[in-house]
Formats: sequence, C-alpha cells, structure tokens
Amino acid sequence: MGPRPSALSRAVVRGEPPDLVNSLLTAIVRADGDALVMHVGEPPYVVSASGPIQLSSRPITVDAVAGMLTQLLPADSRRVLDELGAVEYDLPPSAFADGERFTAVVARGGDEIWIEIRRHRSWPKEEPAPVSVPPAVEEQAAPQPAAEPVEPAAPEPVVTAAPAPEPSQPVVVPLARSPIRADVQPRALQPSTPAGSDRLLRLAVARGATALHLGSGARPSVRVDGQIVALEGEPALAAHVVESLLIDLAPEPERDALRRGESAEWILDVAEVGRFRCHGFRDDRGAGGTFRLIVTRPASADHLGLPKDIQALVGESQGLVLVAGPRSSGKSTLAAALVDLVNRTRADHVITIESQITCVHDSRGCFVSQREVRGTGDAVAAAVRAAIRENPDVLVIEDLRSPAVVELALEATERGHLVIATISSPTATAAIGRMLAWFSLERRERIQAMLADGLRAAVSQVLVRKAGGGRVAAREVLLNTPEMASLLAHGRLNQLSPALESGRAQGMVPLNDALAGFVQSGVVDVKDAYRQAFDRPAFLAVLRRDGVDTSFAERLA
Repeated sequence: MGPRPSALSRAVVRGEPPDLVNSLLTAIVRADGDALVMHVGEPPYVVSASGPIQLSSRPITVDAVAGMLTQLLPADSRRVLDELGAVEYDLPPSAFADGERFTAVVARGGDEIWIEIRRHRSWPKEEPAPVSVPPAVEEQAAPQPAAEPVEPAAPEPVVTAAPAPEPSQPVVVPLARSPIRADVQPRALQPSTPAGSDRLLRLAVARGATALHLGSGARPSVRVDGQIVALEGEPALAAHVVESLLIDLAPEPERDALRRGESAEWILDVAEVGRFRCHGFRDDRGAGGTFRLIVTRPASADHLGLPKDIQALVGESQGLVLVAGPRSSGKSTLAAALVDLVNRTRADHVITIESQITCVHDSRGCFVSQREVRGTGDAVAAAVRAAIRENPDVLVIEDLRSPAVVELALEATERGHLVIATISSPTATAAIGRMLAWFSLERRERIQAMLADGLRAAVSQVLVRKAGGGRVAAREVLLNTPEMASLLAHGRLNQLSPALESGRAQGMVPLNDALAGFVQSGVVDVKDAYRQAFDRPAFLAVLRRDGVDTSFAERLA
C-alpha cells in the first residue's frame, strides 16, 4: 500500500474544510505550479514545470466537486455555470499566497465537471530549481509505463497562454479549460472504456467546447473560444471507428446515407448534456463528422452584459430592433436574450419565425409560439405574413433574408408590432445599407420612409478573444434619433457613420469605441481587437487618440 493521504489530499477529495481554497492556492505556490486541475473521477494534480504532481491517489467524486464549487464560486457565478455550462471567476487575494493572482475556470456537462485554478505570472522566467513536493502534498504521480501505440497519433497542438484579463467582464460564450503552458503537458489520461457512442460529445461539453470534429486518422478536436484544439487524452481514430460512431449517433434514414458514403445532417439530443446539430461526411481520408452544440436555454441579458440602453429596447410598444453581426458572432444568442427579457418583463403574445428552433422559450409572463420555417425567402415571407394576421405584440424574425421579408417586417411596425430581427452584416450602419440595397430605386424611397419611422435601434456585435481565455462581445449601438431618421428618410447612407460617431451623448456606441475600450482595460489584446475591426484605419486612429501604440499594425500588414 502507498503512503497515507495528507490532510490536504483528503480535503481535496472530500471538498470539506472551510479554508479549502487557501489550501489549494498554497499547494500551487509551494509546488511552483501553474495550475491545479480537478476532474470528477480522477485524482487532483498540480501542473508544474517538473511534471504533474498528484495531491491524492483517490479520484474526486461528484459530491466533493459540488462542495468545492460552493467555496470557489460566489452565487452569481454558480448561476452562470448552471445556465451556460462554464464560467470564469477571478479569486480574491489570499493571505496564504501574498501577491499572487488566481482564476478559477469551471466547465460542466452532466456529471463531467472540470475545475482548473490558474496561476497568473509572467513567462518566460528563469528555470526554477528542481521542485520537491510540498509537505502538504505527500503523494506524487508515479511514472506511467509507456503504452503500446495502436495508431500513430497526430502531433500535439501548440497552445500558448494568454495574458491575464481584467476581472468582471460579461460572459458571452462558455469558457473552457485549456493547457496552461504549451511546454507543460497535463498528466496523460488513462484509456477509458466508452460509456456509449456519445462519450466524446460529453467530454467535449465538459471542456466547454462549442463543437466536436471527427476525422479518419486524426485525433478528435474541439472548438474552444473560437479555436480548434485536439481533445486531450484521446488517440487518433481509424476510419472504421469514425464511421461506426457516426452510424450509432444518426437516426435510421441518415444511417443509410452514411453507409452509402453520402453526407447527412440531423439533430441529436444527449441526455443531461444538450442538443447537437450533426453533419456526417466523407473526405479523402474516410468518414468524418462535425457536431455543433446548440444552446437550448436562452442566456439572460444580465449574463450577456447587455447595458440598460439595450435592455430598454424590449419595452418599446412598436418598432424595429435590428440585431446584426458577421457569421458566428452570437446574433442568435443576443436575439434570444432579448426575447427572454420580453418573456420575463411583459405579458404579451410573442411569435418567433426561425429556420431551426434551437433555443426554447417556455411561456413565462408571455405566451410564446415558436415556428420553424425552412426553405426560401418566399416560405419565410409566407410564415411572417401568417403570423402578422394573428396580431402578436412581438414578432421575432430570425433572418431578414429577402426584400419581401424586410418589407413585411417594416409593415408590421406600422401596424403596431414590436419586431426583433437579425441580419448578417458587420456593423449596424452596414446592416441598414444591406436592407435598402435589396430594393430598386423606384421602391427604395418608400422603404427609406418606413425605416426612418419604424427603426428603433440597430445593435451589431463581434466576438473578440479575451486575453486570459474566453471571448467578449464588442457591440455597436445605433439609435434612431431625429437626426438619424432624417438621414434614413433621404437615403443619405454615407452620413450614417458620422452621425453615429457624433451621437455618443445620446447613447450611441461606435464599434471602434467598444473595441478600444476593451484594449485600454486590458481585457483583449490590441491585435485581436484590430482583427475584428471593420474600419481598421479608423480603429487605429481611435487607438492613437487614446495613446495606444499602433506599431503592431505595420508588422501585421
């Protein structure tokens, strides 16, 4: 038998004592570690420059992790974890780790729970002397014998640590654990027996991923914070294994297509995990698949960090609220949050027109009817026309995809409905320009007048990588002030951007201001903000005005 577990080891496994957090931080510092990793069903360990250091040989139970969460996270962060499946929280300073900063990153998918306490310090640094296990940690991971490889594994992805962010920024998308340093690999996970064909999906969600990618001859990969990384501890999958997994997860009609080597799409519900949009295909290496997590519960406006000016838009009795942004910018998430706010604060009839119902709105204060409409713009227009005849107080249109749908949306505002609609466009002003560009010159004058009268606001957003992991939404807000309405009525689209710039006193926010604000506060790196700027020369001008060095742009050019 091995040595008896230390008091700290027993504390970690049980999650008991009131000073547990200080004990964990002390263990990281004494071991000169980068992080402490705790995963349900595995022993806890410290990631250090000399290798992983186990705190106990006993695996952590679900109950123990639940106990730790109550001590690590405040109540509002635990609510975010329950709602979004992941959260990041900067721990308060501790007298037991004077001068040190730590962040807790937690991801959850069913019973799969990851807790990672990250230590922030500057790299590179001088090589430390050989680390001995601190007195509080009596057990160290024994060397594992090398396993016989079944299939050659793909090269490990190189992941670099980002600088620490400033605290208290809105959570936009699930945060996830990732390697702390590229040159320090976590303890190798022991091969596990699949608990079913959905095992990889459960692991992906537990790590805070938004998508799982499978390919023949490659390791499973996940998308975390917008980047693709290999799924830790998983070997490369042979072609027949990938094909078997896809067939097991697909319904019968799609199974036949996969067996014939054809592509297939379907929706998959995994108990206690969530819903996935699945796509099976075949490429030059064999079978492959992509599984995208669908958020079925709307994020609240507070959790998305929506300012009061944006939240106030759902109180309008009529008019058009545009939600814009480029591909994968969180437009649907933002629109769903606005619908959720309507549902919580009003007592009205709400109808949504969606190409695919993913986020389900239970009727709370409102009666909510969600309609799934697939097909061309004509099919969507017919659904919108039918919905208007039911006289809803609020009409939600997922995508203004055709001139007919745009015109119907504007007509609905004239009839006294509040319309919330999304459109793919990089900025709020560009969204308005795209709407008008669909119409001929003969019809455009009427549409301009309707837009000038009916538009309440246009909100566009982009997602920017945060310095310490995760992403944050930078939002542009255009309000339909009398000056803006006059420009719209006369079709002076080239003057919309200057009017937005001069409308800061009325609550308007140019996208460049939002991006520059995150750079100034240290939340995002200036190069990441630059990549998301639509008007880059103007963004550089804003940075120079604020005294930010812009020489990086010359190197990127």
